[in-house]
Amino acid sequence: MKTIWKIILGVLASIIFIVVAALVAVNTDYVQNKALHYATEKLSKKLQMPLNADSISISLFTLRAKLFGVDVELPKGKTATQVSINSLYVDIIGKDVDIKGLRFKTDNHKPRKNEGKPKRGWFDAGHLDVLADLQLKVNVIDEDSISASIVHLNATDSISGFFIKDLHLDATTDLKQIHFRNVEIQHKNTIINIPGVELWLPSKKNDVAMSYYTTAPLTAHVVLQDISRLFTKALENFTMPLELSVMVEGDADTMLFRDIKVNNEDEKLHIFANGGINNLRSKYLLNLNFHVDELLAKNGIIHQVIEQFVVKKFMMTQLNNLGDVKFTGDVGILRKREVFSGVITTSKGHLELKNLTLNDSTKYVSGTVGTNDLELGKVIEMKDIGKVAAEATFEFDISKERTLEVRKNKGGNLPIGEVEAVVREANYSGVKMKNIYATIISDGALAEGSIETSGTLANTTIGFTFDNTNNMEKMKIKPRIKLFPKLFSKKKNKKK
Repeated sequence: MKTIWKIILGVLASIIFIVVAALVAVNTDYVQNKALHYATEKLSKKLQMPLNADSISISLFTLRAKLFGVDVELPKGKTATQVSINSLYVDIIGKDVDIKGLRFKTDNHKPRKNEGKPKRGWFDAGHLDVLADLQLKVNVIDEDSISASIVHLNATDSISGFFIKDLHLDATTDLKQIHFRNVEIQHKNTIINIPGVELWLPSKKNDVAMSYYTTAPLTAHVVLQDISRLFTKALENFTMPLELSVMVEGDADTMLFRDIKVNNEDEKLHIFANGGINNLRSKYLLNLNFHVDELLAKNGIIHQVIEQFVVKKFMMTQLNNLGDVKFTGDVGILRKREVFSGVITTSKGHLELKNLTLNDSTKYVSGTVGTNDLELGKVIEMKDIGKVAAEATFEFDISKERTLEVRKNKGGNLPIGEVEAVVREANYSGVKMKNIYATIISDGALAEGSIETSGTLANTTIGFTFDNTNNMEKMKIKPRIKLFPKLFSKKKNKKK
């Protein structure tokens, strides 16, 4: 019996010694790095992409692991993509993951989208260099579901300057659908809150070709200056804070916006609208369309909004004279064109816009505007003019280069373009006039125009010029009257 017990105890001691020795060996750098190199080699072959890691540190006593210097190069296509991590810390018991120095880099081997285009923003998905730190909490993980939380994430793109100051959210998935909850994103002065997002994943089995998503009403405190470097230099001085709420849904090709609400801090600006973006995967066919149920700009806010942009200001006095302004209509943003149609209601009357177009290719703004009751005299501060019923077609040059050339040669501060108008009815100094034809042509320094009326007893032509829209009452007027026009036209026909 003594011999048997010695054998049993010897075997147990050997087993304990082997286990302890294995645990000690596994906790040594030599064994862990050998295992790491073996695992990365196998994974590289399995994933068919280069995968490297500098070192690993595993503590089997505390069930914690640290991985250093991970580098992955994704399969090369049109865009080369590289992912690297300085350090990855995993707490298996607490199910915490801490990633430091996560780097995501892309290069599509093409010039940047803003190269040679200084007004264009710096964001380009083909040229990213993002550095991020991430804290992750894994709540549940099994074959059918995963539940996790991003406790904290900050990220910076060194090329575009974009950064996320903080992002956190809760996520669960059954591998068919992902639920995001309590999403909050901070960027400079902008904060976006999304209570919930549902994302349906593509599935051949369920005949779902592309992912579909929908959100609960999201709210945001937005300062457009924050995205000026990313998307457009025109917003670099837009510091007016805006409050936004909207519901979003869509798929890979379409993004729909429902119940859009925008207002500023003192609530002088309100926007209620619905719309969407189509053909997201085609830069040539991509378009945005919105129906504006109401855009209300109370007196003075239009001036404040325009002041946010670095553009030359024209007719600001006349805009302020309109008082409160309300717009209802449609907005279409196509490739290099923006088109507006609808009705503008002001304290001085109504205006109907037809195809007001800003053409970024030709650098012209054009369209048609009509009215049946505009108190034009009060708008342009010429008290002798009463209500006007008219329609005008216009085209103005908005090219900075062409405008600078004209300013250099001629000076002046007028818009450059022309207007043709038909005044169906107007009141001037108590006299009612009908069927008046007017034209105005401005070269930027001087605007020249004419007004023509025809009647049985006389044809009247009034020529006028002005060089400042803020002093319209000082315009120079040259009237010409032709008496008995029909009589003279009959005599000419007899001679012929």
